Amino acid sequence: MNLKIGIAGISGRIGQRLVGVIEKDKNTTVSCGLVSQHSSFTLDGIEINSECTRADIWIDFSTPSAFEKVLTHCIDNKVPLVSGTTGLNKKHYNDLENASAHIPILWASNFALSINLIRHLLSNYTKLVDTKVKITETHHVHKADKPSGTAITLAKTIKPHGMIKRLDEDNFTMDNIEIVSIREGEVAGIHTIELDNDSENLSITHTAKDPIIFAQGALDVAKWLVKQDKGFYTMGDYIESLS
Repeated sequence: MNLKIGIAGISGRIGQRLVGVIEKDKNTTVSCGLVSQHSSFTLDGIEINSECTRADIWIDFSTPSAFEKVLTHCIDNKVPLVSGTTGLNKKHYNDLENASAHIPILWASNFALSINLIRHLLSNYTKLVDTKVKITETHHVHKADKPSGTAITLAKTIKPHGMIKRLDEDNFTMDNIEIVSIREGEVAGIHTIELDNDSENLSITHTAKDPIIFAQGALDVAKWLVKQDKGFYTMGDYIESLS
């Protein structure tokens, strides 16, 4: 089976890298790409449109407004959806939950396996040890949302019901977790978690050298998700399937 994939946000940093990893995979092809109505972006041999067209599965790295369009299309056409779009609000997450009653869905803020293994470590450690937590995230200057989706996910791993509070443009808290956002150059993504208590200090840093790590991760997830029944899946579910 040749998996036909639609890419929402195909003109973006990760979208363009998705095209590359899909074209290198003999079992997948890019069937179409979604861009904004005023975009002039084109790719030879690939249908680029401001409306969704048919595909076996959609991978979404776009914007909250485009995400809404893709989600509606996937529900209407019973097509699975992998989404890595960040900056979503509470309604969007509710929409994901509701859509999972009809189609297989996996949303993640980060598709690097290592980040999701770090989440597992954080969850276990902070349940056992009372510790101060600081998360610093650094990304390229083009990234609009602050803090990053990954930083929020890491914080929610520790405080599942925590709410983000903005202190100023670059500093945030979630309960007693400190979050700092930095935007500079063309940084693909750096996340540092500092754990400090009376007994020890731990510092964990994940550095993405190239956004292709997220594109390859999303493609691997899509090839798995298309075989699943309807439902809301996580990176944890995917990782568990690999063991």
